Amino acid sequence: MKLVDADAEDPAVAPPPPTTPPRLDKRRVSVSFLFTVTVLIGCVVAVFTLFPSRHNQVAASALAAHRASAPWDLERPDATTLVAWAKGAVGRDPPVPAGAGLVPLGARRIAILRRPAAVIRYQIGADQVTVVLQRARDLQSRTLHDDQGGDRVEAWRSGAWTVIAIGPTATVATWLPLVHGRATPP
Repeated sequence: MKLVDADAEDPAVAPPPPTTPPRLDKRRVSVSFLFTVTVLIGCVVAVFTLFPSRHNQVAASALAAHRASAPWDLERPDATTLVAWAKGAVGRDPPVPAGAGLVPLGARRIAILRRPAAVIRYQIGADQVTVVLQRARDLQSRTLHDDQGGDRVEAWRSGAWTVIAIGPTATVATWLPLVHGRATPP
């Protein structure tokens, strides 16, 4: 036996076909599109205006630290003391340059972009070279070769670290391989 609800619609009568929504006129669509584009362009302009680019800001801060005459946290440290200080100052396993021909003159801790960095000054021959070590803040591996008023700025990645070396432009061929650890002194 089949029960039928008396209040239900007749199943033999098909439901009316769905109606399509009315189409928007072209003026409404174009106004909506222009409003969306205007908001997007405004957001992009606001971001680039409020947050200036930081290209090479770490290198510029390192150059300022090289030229500054601030006091050193360590003066004339030996190699083991320097490595231990650098681990405490900036973190685990920093690539502190060491070897024959590199005589540490001093080391101090600074902050670059609110991140700790170690500034180490070396005597290499007759030149004073500054090395700045900081944990890399991005994944991209970048190198920099720049001359700034008689000083050569070289920056590269060494594992998870950004290393910046600053010294005289005239003798870059002498001190850069020693700081990189790719050569022995003459």
